[in-house]
Amino acid sequence: MVHQKCTYVRRKGKTYYFTRRIPKELQRFCDLSRFETCLHTSDINSARRQALMLSQELEEHWSILRRKNRNSRIARVFGPAEQSSTADLKKPSSSAPLLSLALETYVNLKGAGRSKTFEAGARRSIGYLLEVTEDKHLDYYDRADANAFREFLRGRGLAQDSIARNITNVRAVINFALREHGLPPNQAFSGVYLGENVPAKKRYVPSVAEVHQLQRECRYADDPSRWILALIADTGLRLSEAIGLCRDDIDLDQRLPYLIVRPHPWRRLKTLSSERKVPLVGSSLWAAKRALEVGQGQFVFPRYCNMQEAMANSASAALNKWMKCNISKDMVIHSLRHAMRDRLRNVECPPDIIDAIGGWSRQGIGETYGLGHDLGILSKWLKKVTTGDTNLALKS
Repeated sequence: MVHQKCTYVRRKGKTYYFTRRIPKELQRFCDLSRFETCLHTSDINSARRQALMLSQELEEHWSILRRKNRNSRIARVFGPAEQSSTADLKKPSSSAPLLSLALETYVNLKGAGRSKTFEAGARRSIGYLLEVTEDKHLDYYDRADANAFREFLRGRGLAQDSIARNITNVRAVINFALREHGLPPNQAFSGVYLGENVPAKKRYVPSVAEVHQLQRECRYADDPSRWILALIADTGLRLSEAIGLCRDDIDLDQRLPYLIVRPHPWRRLKTLSSERKVPLVGSSLWAAKRALEVGQGQFVFPRYCNMQEAMANSASAALNKWMKCNISKDMVIHSLRHAMRDRLRNVECPPDIIDAIGGWSRQGIGETYGLGHDLGILSKWLKKVTTGDTNLALKS
């Protein structure tokens, strides 16, 4: 049934569709009597906004078709005239590539050596845009396209930060390809209004007791997946950093055992600050020893790593499921990294040393000078964390 207060919008089940009759004189161009498309939303306000934009686009397109129809009658008398439609005359011929070609340029050049998720994110965002607009030259995209894209994403039920991320991906693809062709950037997707900023939901951070429970469960299970968790728990490594380790990255023969986080062909690092040495203490030292004792190949965690890639998504799904069932329903793998930062704060560790241990971006230019912190200094503070945890647990 058509919604009484919203022209051209029809609801099927819980989803709204745009539907509009095609004028009889134009039906020969498409062999259809009605134009209909899914709006991918169950929200009537979003459906109305999308319907208004689609209706305006149809009117513009039909105007061009009617003009062509008049020109064909004139051409029978005067002969064909080499002239473009009014829409074409408004836009000069473009030297910019089409969006589809820009995507391939972006993926092949900017995505070289990156994880599969980088390419998947770019392709997904451009795919969404191509559901809203046609494949156009990059300099032909305008703010109307950007606004229509925003409404389309809202209609799909995406959160505000997800909408912003998709718009950022589109802007990155377009402007990267334009730069490659020596052309000025297109600002159509810059500063798109997304509404008032909604405070981001805070990520769950496990308590000291939950971290200790996790470490006990890991020692009891004593298998490769639990070694990953135990390693992360007392180092604060990112999951990709942990599963991408090879045997040469771990040195247990020194007075202060440590691991090296460095780039590999199978695993890039998130930032320049990510490359670092991290002392092994507590559960991380136990996990590293167990992994090297049992493993024989090049990789510390071969189930999730090979010469082509470190499979962080697969590892994350499996480990998150285990933690939700055994530790806390709110816990995810990245929670351990946030917990490590809190644990370091709780022993009054200096901020620059916290950043050095976790590979967080350093504050200020001065922090980039020199060789960085001595391994002994980092080890001292990580050891304080493992003993400080016990003291905090006793007080609580």
